[in-house]
Amino acid sequence: MKKVTSISDKLTQQKFQEILLNTYLKGTEEKSIKVSDLIEEIKQQVLNIKADKK
Repeated sequence: MKKVTSISDKLTQQKFQEILLNTYLKGTEEKSIKVSDLIEEIKQQVLNIKADKK
């Protein structure tokens, strides 16, 4: 039986800081960016962590 892991099992403080930093950098690199685009970026990064097989 496959063990189900939640995102909270994989989202370490370091990973959370990386997500925040990546989002901040994206927001500062673009002259104009929608909040919805930043939220989508965060969502994708969190989903990538959840999908990580480590």
